[in-house]
Amino acid sequence: MTALTIYILAGIIVLLLILAIYFFGMAGKKQETVKKELSNYKSIIDQANDSMFVIDIADGKILQANPSAAKLLGYTEQEFSKLSLFQLHPKEDLNKSSGRVADVWEKGGLIYKDLPFVTKSGTLIPVECSAKVAPFGGRPAIVIYARDITERLRLENEIREQNKIIEEKNKDITDSIEYSKRIQRSVFKEQEKIKDLAPESFIFFKPCEIVSGDFYWYTDFAIKSDLHAPNGYHYTAGTHLLVVAAADCTGHGVPGAFMSIIGNTLLNQTINNPEVNSAAMALDFIDHELKNSLNKNKEETPLRDGMDIALCCIDMKGLRLEYAGANNPIYIIRGEELFELKSDKQAITAAIDSNTQPFTNNLFELKKNDCVYLFTDGFADQFGGPKGKKFMYKQIKDTLISLQNKNMEEQKEALFNTFENWRGNLPQVDDVLIIGIKI
Repeated sequence: MTALTIYILAGIIVLLLILAIYFFGMAGKKQETVKKELSNYKSIIDQANDSMFVIDIADGKILQANPSAAKLLGYTEQEFSKLSLFQLHPKEDLNKSSGRVADVWEKGGLIYKDLPFVTKSGTLIPVECSAKVAPFGGRPAIVIYARDITERLRLENEIREQNKIIEEKNKDITDSIEYSKRIQRSVFKEQEKIKDLAPESFIFFKPCEIVSGDFYWYTDFAIKSDLHAPNGYHYTAGTHLLVVAAADCTGHGVPGAFMSIIGNTLLNQTINNPEVNSAAMALDFIDHELKNSLNKNKEETPLRDGMDIALCCIDMKGLRLEYAGANNPIYIIRGEELFELKSDKQAITAAIDSNTQPFTNNLFELKKNDCVYLFTDGFADQFGGPKGKKFMYKQIKDTLISLQNKNMEEQKEALFNTFENWRGNLPQVDDVLIIGIKI
């Protein structure tokens, strides 16, 4: 054997020794890494408040469990090492249990709460599980965090029961209000009956809630003897007046509905009171009677509720109109010209300390085909449009003028469509009432 051959063999042997040392070193490092990884897992799961399991992805064997799992299910760590995940679930849920493992493997993770755990003593415990595929000991495994949701389910069930009670009470309240609506509607005259007194007319009435604080009122009043009221017209016996009102009571819903019935009753009383002989005197009477009616009990806090109202007396044949208003004006449109009869800036109120002045009686000479409009503030105050702003009275004026080429029924439909298009998806904020009468 030559010296060169000996050197070559010696080099090969040295190289093999170096490779062996390297691979043994790498194996040792890998083993150390695995040990470190396992140690980290144990540290994490031991400190977790939720029950935590590391499951072999192939057979469901429990590779590791933390103290919280032992406390929840009653097994020792040694006992867990002999169990599989499938033994922690009810026997009848075996297919579902294996299906969950497959789902976790396929999706990489899953949250579920339709599989309860079974304790060592056989008690079922509802749990919410968060499962994720993760490496363990150099191979893929499933890490499961399980949280006992017994208390949560108890509270959810309690909430459901409370909601059921609330729904039943709400239904009772709604049924009562629905019946109140029938009572309120029975007190008011039918909207369409106004056509018997003014064939070309409409009442656009859209309550915000089931019952309304706005209300309309009308009647045919025959002058029994010649009448001349201060600041009013002279009427001869036998003259028929269409008396009509649009009123907006304090609030809307149930409180407003109570006030509307009181207001309707007081308006009925004005017809039979010989001392009331003008629109303004009718409002004075209502204001006086409202204070007396709502403040009889001196031991309670005085009420301050009331109403805004527009009241007209229209002589259809004589083409004359008397008007009085508490905060609510009226519009009269003649062709493309709009006349606004302004109201007194005061409400009809039950407040006994209010300094209410006598209402003003306005007179207006009508012409054939004039259109008279009474209204409350609900339409003008409705939010909507492209910027979510109020409709405002300026737009109401413009809208009414633009509708003069339509008959009154078409005007009503157009007002409804205008209101709904303006409102869009926003809620209705108040009761809406507009009365239109063509002379």
